[in-house]
Amino acid sequence: MLVLVIDTATPYVTAGLVDVTSRDVIRARSYRSVRDSRAHNEVLTPFIMECCDEVGVIPSDLDAVVVGVGPGPFTGLRVGMATAAAFGDALDIPVIGVCSLDGLAWNAVADATQHEGETIIVATDARRREVYWATYRISDGHPVRVTEPEVTRPTDVDVSEAADVPAPQPRLAVVSDSVADALLSSVTSVNQSVDAQPDIVNFVRAALDHPMNLDRANLDRAKNVDDSADSESGSDHNVLFPQQPDLQPLRPLYLRRPDAVPPKAKPVSPAISEEAITRARQLREQMTADRDE
Repeated sequence: MLVLVIDTATPYVTAGLVDVTSRDVIRARSYRSVRDSRAHNEVLTPFIMECCDEVGVIPSDLDAVVVGVGPGPFTGLRVGMATAAAFGDALDIPVIGVCSLDGLAWNAVADATQHEGETIIVATDARRREVYWATYRISDGHPVRVTEPEVTRPTDVDVSEAADVPAPQPRLAVVSDSVADALLSSVTSVNQSVDAQPDIVNFVRAALDHPMNLDRANLDRAKNVDDSADSESGSDHNVLFPQQPDLQPLRPLYLRRPDAVPPKAKPVSPAISEEAITRARQLREQMTADRDE
């Protein structure tokens, strides 16, 4: 199956196409990424179309979309998720949302030798001198998230109290270079780090491993499929992912309230009579009704 991958939750704008033959056979076909946190509108859709042209496919050939749902800045995250939802709606294919930190956590498994049960920390730039972060534990070669994503200053990252179950202090971090120095000086147990640049194959791994929008029954159904037999028979090319009606709506992980707030109502001058206020309101309602007609 051919999967479109999108992530705009980090300082990178990332898009690519991935072939998924089975849960263990995942191959990147085409990939575009640029480090520019303000270019989402300009480059994301062209990136997708360039990848399709490079592979020699058209959007209708896509079988599913995997999109990072944050945590990330409001505008960039909204652009990526809206684009993913538009492709899913137009093509009637599943759109799987994954926590972007989950996708980045696989960078540690891919790029560094890990011991079973080891704890790692994943952190990306949240701007305002803060980081988005979560902790993971390596289990059977998979990163399993053990804390919910948070946004704090690097100096306020407290791994010792983050997990309900006691775990060794993290020795490895997946961290974006813009906050690496600040975070690594705060979490002194870390002695190794890898880059937090999104990898489209790792995002598909995260979607197959921890599809956050699926209920337990759908997840068990996906895990119990004989992937290799399916890939040979071709009976259901979306068997690794649920059908669209089984999915919950995409929910962004902003972790912050929007900066924009409704303006406060201005007090009415006591010099204006209640009768004048009533007449003004009636006139405004009439003008609105006339305009709508």
